[in-house]
Amino acid sequence: MNWEFAAILIGALLMSLMLGMWQQGRYARSVNAMVAEYRGSGRLLVTGRGTGRLRGTIVMLVVDDAADRVIAARRLRGSTIFATVKPAPQLLGPVGTLPDRARDKQTRKAIDMALSQLKATRARISDNKVSAPVPSAAGARRKVQR
Repeated sequence: MNWEFAAILIGALLMSLMLGMWQQGRYARSVNAMVAEYRGSGRLLVTGRGTGRLRGTIVMLVVDDAADRVIAARRLRGSTIFATVKPAPQLLGPVGTLPDRARDKQTRKAIDMALSQLKATRARISDNKVSAPVPSAAGARRKVQR
């Protein structure tokens, strides 16, 4: 084994790491853009991931909690790091019929994961409304991570 093989291996690992970080940054920017665009009282952003052998799908849904409707939906679908987030108008509408509007198996898996996240988020919100408010520390500010 010579040094050329080691250099190529290290270069490939570094390239993989950089491309993975780039993909994660693109995903985070698209989620943050949805948060900024649809920020409001009673709106929840949930995501789900559906994996397959060759391709995967990630769905991002903004749900109007009072109306129980999906008001915004985007989907990232592909098999490479160059997959882009695109609007998914077929997923807009009532939350109850959302799995029926999925056109493929990976999207259905992603929707199921997003709906379980929605259920857990709603449970957490209802638990917080029932419990007594926590007194805040004098002068303390909450730091929001972005």
